[in-house]
Amino acid sequence: MKDFFEEVFEGIGKEEIRELKKLFEDVTFQKDQIIVKEDEYGEEIYILKKGYALVTKRGNVLAELTVGDIIGEMSFHGAARSATVVPVEETILAKSDGKAFYKLLSEHPKIAICLLKTVSSRLRKIDYKVVEKALQEERLAILGKLGSTIIHDLKSPLSAIKGYANILEGAEENEKLKKYAKSISKSVDFTFGMIEDILEFGRDTTTLDIRMVNISQFFREVIELFGEGTDNKEIEIKILPCDGLYFELDRFKMKRVFLNLMKNAREAIEKKGKIEIGAEKTKSGIKLFVRDNGVGMPPGVACRIFEPFFTHGKRGTGLGMTVVRKIIDDLKGEIKIESAKGKGTTFNILLKNKPDMIKI
Repeated sequence: MKDFFEEVFEGIGKEEIRELKKLFEDVTFQKDQIIVKEDEYGEEIYILKKGYALVTKRGNVLAELTVGDIIGEMSFHGAARSATVVPVEETILAKSDGKAFYKLLSEHPKIAICLLKTVSSRLRKIDYKVVEKALQEERLAILGKLGSTIIHDLKSPLSAIKGYANILEGAEENEKLKKYAKSISKSVDFTFGMIEDILEFGRDTTTLDIRMVNISQFFREVIELFGEGTDNKEIEIKILPCDGLYFELDRFKMKRVFLNLMKNAREAIEKKGKIEIGAEKTKSGIKLFVRDNGVGMPPGVACRIFEPFFTHGKRGTGLGMTVVRKIIDDLKGEIKIESAKGKGTTFNILLKNKPDMIKI
């Protein structure tokens, strides 16, 4: 059975493999610990031995790296790294000093040719994904131009349907018809939610309406809007204590954020569970969070959840979590995920304050 280096550098002899192994040592990186960083200098070469990592540039995911992929450009002119590589789980890599690696390549041309083949294969895969991403962005631009007009026109008939359904639900004595009316009303609410996600996806930052908000009152409004949205599951929704906490934010947009995060939490709970929302003051601003004790997310889902149209088998547009990320970006904030399969998920939103923005 071939060992790791024989599989990565297939086609070179035993002697070259022995020389190659001398240059590498195993290093371990934890989840989210940066391996190489965009615009920083470095000569180290890594080969991924165990785990899973993402290549990102300016926050956008360019490629996924798996076992056998080589990390780190060989900079002959002192150029900085062109992208960032971050593991999404504990990852083991073989690490080599760049200068020693260059020396080995000059002394053993077979290794250099083999390395060229390996890197070329990886670049082809990345190029394909970059092209697909560009095509997707072009389709999104077309959708944005057409969708806004069409979706606005849908709102009027949907409002009429919901109005008549509410009248039937409140006045009709026939329990079966009342049940149907309630189902129609819930379906319209679901459709309105998708419409708002699509419209928000196309809005720019000029639509922000920043005002001082009582956070505790804001959470109560969110839960009231969430209403009976538990899909017949036994779910406890709890606001953790944050009385007297105020912060400047866009109330309407942040409601969309929390409604989408709570819907995500609801879907993660199978039959019975708990959703907690809360906020706390930080040194630089405020942290708001949504926490559930549902099934949790594997790393491959957690790292893609903010991508447009990524649904992970759930119904809807696949834009809900993309809208969450967009709104937080518009507010110059950060959103971070803490999740483990079988242990639930927490979404932490970090917003920075301006002078006198926060008070207790």
